[in-house]
Amino acid sequence: MNWQILTQEWGLLPAMAWEVMTTPETLLGLLGGGLLGMIGGMLPGISAVMAMTLMLGFVFQLPVDAGMGLLVGIYTGAIYGGSITAVLLNMPGTPAAAATVLDGHAMARNGQSREAVGIATWSSFFGEIGGEIGTFILLPIIATAALMLGDWEIFLVALIGLTLAGALGAKNPIKGWIAAFGGWLVALIGTDPIWGVFRYGYTPNLMRGIEFIPVLIGLFGIAEVLWVLRERVPYALEGTKGRMIAKLSVFKGNMKTVFRSIGVGLGVGIVPGVGESVAPWLAYDLAQRKSKNRDQFGKGIPEGLIAPEVANNATSGGALIPMLVLGLPGSGPTAVMMAALFMYGIRPGPMLIIEYPGFIAKFIFLFWVSAVIFRLVSFVFSKYFIAILSVRRDVILPIAVGLGVIGAWGVGFNTFDVTVMFIFGLVGYFMRLREFPMAPMVLGVMVGATADQFLRRALMTYQDNLLSMFTRPLGLFLILAFIFIVVSQIRNQLKDRKAALQKLEDEAKKKEE
Repeated sequence: MNWQILTQEWGLLPAMAWEVMTTPETLLGLLGGGLLGMIGGMLPGISAVMAMTLMLGFVFQLPVDAGMGLLVGIYTGAIYGGSITAVLLNMPGTPAAAATVLDGHAMARNGQSREAVGIATWSSFFGEIGGEIGTFILLPIIATAALMLGDWEIFLVALIGLTLAGALGAKNPIKGWIAAFGGWLVALIGTDPIWGVFRYGYTPNLMRGIEFIPVLIGLFGIAEVLWVLRERVPYALEGTKGRMIAKLSVFKGNMKTVFRSIGVGLGVGIVPGVGESVAPWLAYDLAQRKSKNRDQFGKGIPEGLIAPEVANNATSGGALIPMLVLGLPGSGPTAVMMAALFMYGIRPGPMLIIEYPGFIAKFIFLFWVSAVIFRLVSFVFSKYFIAILSVRRDVILPIAVGLGVIGAWGVGFNTFDVTVMFIFGLVGYFMRLREFPMAPMVLGVMVGATADQFLRRALMTYQDNLLSMFTRPLGLFLILAFIFIVVSQIRNQLKDRKAALQKLEDEAKKKEE
């Protein structure tokens, strides 16, 4: 792909946009898909991939534009819907919303539920629009960069994501890293994808492995219920009457965070299997490092909500690049989209832009239209889902558990996944008692299998000369970045501890005086 072909694609954009906007079936597909995606994202266990997969049979009965519009709507709606339950229930509806919990739910507990939902909504909008614009402009450059990523580099990106999630999800980074790599070990249970060897496969169900959705529901949903039962008077969210609120001044003051998070989402989105999970943590880390109020992160600062929500929506653009120009899905949802394109007789890859001129422009425009339509619809319905999800905790959470059981059972249609959900619910409860963060463990379970597979493939590729693996330029840069992150997080922890001790000493001196 070269700039001349891309310029041609830009020239076809107005015609493709007009075709989309004047086709009622396509617009209805985007609207219906958005609503289905939002509902699926808000329900624990119903991920974007699951919702899109369930609709594949119906998609094939629709024209190409309407069918792809339906899938695009589900994709964008589910990523956004997961943030709503993360904010209001402390239960991310999708793994992409795990980092949203940190400041989103803290804002809700501080009486800013409507503000938090509004910020999440429009952050998702900016991430979607900016991510797709960046994709269209940088398509040749990022596609070339994607080809430079080998198995070793993809493993290092996953490792950096786990390290960041561990450090950011806890006051003590050591506890966060233990949780993250504990999740990685859980992901190794099952059948080795390379040699077919059973690892901890003591039963047929364990041979199948541990799915991340039951773990997600257990660690956040079941653990939250147990935590509420522990409280004599469960807390209630305040400021939940009315529609979402999003002040323009909040985004004006955080435009650097918005653009930075879009860049992170685009860059990480091209890495297969880790984008939507790792990008929000990277964006959150950068926002915290650059912020003048870094000590407020985790306590309900808007900046801490904007960064992950912009990033996890911008990753959709990055994930499209390897799918469209290389024929390699960058994420689970893009794999479903790729399957749908094959069903329609359209083969993604280097020849796509030549065989189907204007298709990439139309496809990206579908994401833009979905972002606009769906954010307007969510504004209208926000009054209702805020009210429903803000019902007293001792009432709404048991209902969420029931939905969680259905979601966990729907992963493999067996009771083993439901058992896993309850086991990890107990694990999550005791982790909260000991102040271990749960989000890093979920990320470890999600990314662990991918990281393990790419690491072992890299070791097999370079088994005759391991030194050449460690001296690859891009890999060397990622190794240095990993070391820098670990050292800086430990140094920040020591500084915070020193500042806390100094504060205690000052208070003791004042009391003596």
